[in-house]
Amino acid sequence: MKPIRQLSPDVSSRIAAGEVIENPASVVKELLENSLDAGAGRITVELKEGGKTFIVVEDDGFGIPYAELPLAVERFATSKITGVDDLSHIGSFGYRGEALASVCAVSRLEIRSRRQGEEGGMLRAEGGIVSLHVTLPCRQGTRIQVEDLFFNLPARKSFLKGSATEARRAVNVVREYSATFPGVAFRALSENREVFSTDGCLDRVEVLRKVWGTGETPRHYIVASGPLKVETAWHPSPGSRRRDSIIFFNGRRVRDAAVSAALSSCGEAASGNWMFFITVPARLLDVNVHPGKAEVRCHSSLPVFDTVRRSVLDLVEGGSMTAEGLQTLSDLPLKRDMARRAGSGPFPGQPREEGLFARVGEPRFPPSIDAGGSGVAGARRFICRIGSGYLLFEESDGLLIIDPHAAHERILFERISGRPSGAMPQKIPVPVDLPPSLSERAEGSRTELEELGFRFGKGQGGVTLESVPGGSSTSGFLDPLDLLRSTVAAIEDGLPPEFPLAGVPGQSCKAAIKISDSISLEEAEALLEDLFHCEEPAMCPHGRPTFIRLRDRDLSRLFGRGQGNE
Repeated sequence: MKPIRQLSPDVSSRIAAGEVIENPASVVKELLENSLDAGAGRITVELKEGGKTFIVVEDDGFGIPYAELPLAVERFATSKITGVDDLSHIGSFGYRGEALASVCAVSRLEIRSRRQGEEGGMLRAEGGIVSLHVTLPCRQGTRIQVEDLFFNLPARKSFLKGSATEARRAVNVVREYSATFPGVAFRALSENREVFSTDGCLDRVEVLRKVWGTGETPRHYIVASGPLKVETAWHPSPGSRRRDSIIFFNGRRVRDAAVSAALSSCGEAASGNWMFFITVPARLLDVNVHPGKAEVRCHSSLPVFDTVRRSVLDLVEGGSMTAEGLQTLSDLPLKRDMARRAGSGPFPGQPREEGLFARVGEPRFPPSIDAGGSGVAGARRFICRIGSGYLLFEESDGLLIIDPHAAHERILFERISGRPSGAMPQKIPVPVDLPPSLSERAEGSRTELEELGFRFGKGQGGVTLESVPGGSSTSGFLDPLDLLRSTVAAIEDGLPPEFPLAGVPGQSCKAAIKISDSISLEEAEALLEDLFHCEEPAMCPHGRPTFIRLRDRDLSRLFGRGQGNE
């Protein structure tokens, strides 16, 4: 057994850089976000060989003072935050002080920058080591040149795709951010040829036409519910079942299970390209949850799921329902506090470690935490079962319809597993060659797959699958390729990618009550109580909705009763 040693700064910086920088598109994303943080009105991106050998990002932002240029490439050096308290309300893209340091650690870097009224400067560095820092006349703003990406990490460099693929990915980053910031003029060049540009016209719909390359005007919808604002854009694809979504939270390009599940729950009619621009107060959004900042955690996914789903339905169905959110974010801290006081698990007062199945003779659901009616269920009145077994509740301003099977499945899923997380990789005895079609699809979802525990290698015939998530053998898949295909399909369909991996969803599905099972008043109320204490109450582990809400205004609209109609 080798002794424990402190890693050298060179090794640790390369490891850290590998978490942030995956490919040229990652570099472009980090540098674009720096430019936007600097208040840039114009941003130009240049690529050669897909960015593998040459990337330039130039802006007209505030610029970096000459004296601070060496600090800009140091880890944990940033102008965005100053203390721990700032982490609770981050309004900028950057805050860790890792982006430029990570780029610098795996490339040959040059920065030219000048702040208004000050002298300009230039810094050159290679593999994280500064070699030159001099004053230099230059225009206001910042120009960052990145050459020979991963020159000192040949293993990572070998995983880069062809120049055309890498260029397409990097330009797509520019396209996506141009839609999020229509007031900024973006320009992207590949091999000295302009491939995309916007003029900063402030018209998001016009920018979306360029992003999606369509002459048709995308359908566009904006809705606000309390502090939550959701702006939705859709370009339909008739005849296609595919749903592609791009999600921005407070301007950040992220993945989000609640938004993906909301879109997935709307059926094949919602096929096409979607963009969601979601805004919430910074204090209700935790952005420090992913090494590459590819995910954020909202205080609760319930109002996001609800509002996004209604926005999608309103666009798809041509306005048959309002898309206003049904719950304001200001209500959420109280519900979280109630859940914490009730116990450590989703079932009030019961630990997560208890078994999946209730003992014989025990009720399927424990009593509500507040028999006096001040709990979640106390704010709603159970009316009856409708249809094939759905539970109908009356709320203060409308109706709530619950699928008891999906709701119970969500409760059991969180009870025995908590929030799913990536598993330790489990090596396959003999690496499996990936078919070309699956290899291409897996490459497009590589980040999510590796987070879950999949590991890939290089074989004589191309990419090989070397490891799968530990414990995934319980999921019922007989072949590693089947497991990979299922997980890739889940990601492509907008479902949370961890759902095909664990045996928990299957167990919770089998153990959950069936929609046709009889259920008492007390059990219905307890089911509702437990559901709304879950971390993700809006969807079952397979991504289907657990409930639907109809507010009074929705009913009035469905019956054609607008304001002033008696």
